[in-house]
Amino acid sequence: MPPIHQQILLIGAGELGSAFLPHLSTLPNTHITVGVRSVAKYTHLTNPNVSLLSLDITGPSQELAQTFAKYDILISATGFGQDAGAVTKLAKEALEAGKLRKEAGTSKLWFFPWQWGVDYDVTGDGQGLMPLFGEQVGVRELLRAEAKESHVKWTIVSTGIFMSFLFEQLWGIVDRDGDKITVRALRDWNHRVTVTDVNDIGNVLARIVTGDAEADDRVVYCAGDTVSYAQLADIIQRVKKQDVKREQWSVQHLESELAKDPSDTLKKYRLVFAKDGVYWEKESTVNHKLNISLIDVGTYARKILAG
Repeated sequence: MPPIHQQILLIGAGELGSAFLPHLSTLPNTHITVGVRSVAKYTHLTNPNVSLLSLDITGPSQELAQTFAKYDILISATGFGQDAGAVTKLAKEALEAGKLRKEAGTSKLWFFPWQWGVDYDVTGDGQGLMPLFGEQVGVRELLRAEAKESHVKWTIVSTGIFMSFLFEQLWGIVDRDGDKITVRALRDWNHRVTVTDVNDIGNVLARIVTGDAEADDRVVYCAGDTVSYAQLADIIQRVKKQDVKREQWSVQHLESELAKDPSDTLKKYRLVFAKDGVYWEKESTVNHKLNISLIDVGTYARKILAG
C-alpha cells in the first residue's frame, strides 16, 4: 500500500458530508477522517481509507485549532442548522490551525468553509433578512484579509441551491397535489436559479482537491443547471406529459407574505431567492471548465417525477 501523504478532516456526515465521502475516499494516498459528535452513529462509514473522530465544534477554540492543525485539508459540511457565530468561530479556528502548522514547519492548511450555496458577496444579508448570509460574507472577508498571514489557503465553492430542495414540497416551487402540479416563479418567469445535486458537489470537490482547477484563495462555482422558472415549468410539463399550472410570486407578493409572518424563515428565503446572487452561467463553472458531467434539472425531474 502506498504511503498516505494527505490527511483530510471532513466535519459533518449529514446530507452533504455523506455525499462528499465516496468521492474523497477514492483519492489516492489520502486518508479521510470524519468529525462527528456521535461516533457510534456512523461506524458504517468506516473503511481502510475512512476513520471517525469524536468532534464537538462548539467546544473550546484552542483545542479545536490544535486538532485541525493535524490535517492538511479541512472541509466543513456542518450544514445550516448551527447557532449564530458558528461559521465565524470555525473560520477563526482554521486560521489559528494554520498558524500552528506554520510554527511546526508543515504545509498550509487548505480550508473549505461551509459556503455551499449562493454567492454571498452578491446577496449580502438579504437586506437584513438573513443574518447567517451576512455572517457568511464576514467569513469571506476574514479569509481574504488574514488567510495568507495565517498560513491558510482557502476555497469557497458556490453551488446554488441543492437540486433536491428545488423539488421539495416545503419550498413551494414545484407543488404536487395528487396528479396536479403547480410551478411557481420567484420574482418573474425570466428569473433564474442555479441548482446542483449534492452527489455532484462531491464529485467537483474531489477534482478541486486533486488540483485540477485553479481554486486557491478564491470563490469558484459549480452548477448542475441554471434555469429560468419558465424553463423549469416547461421541463416538468415535458416530463409529466401534462399541462402544469403556472403561478408567479412577485417580489411585492413575497414581501407582503413575509409581512404577515416576519419570523417565517422559509418566506425570508423565498424573498432572498427572488433577487440576485442565486444564479450564474454554467460556462463560468469548474465543472464546465473541467468537462465534468453533472445531472441537470431535466434528468433529475425524470428521476423523481416520471411515472
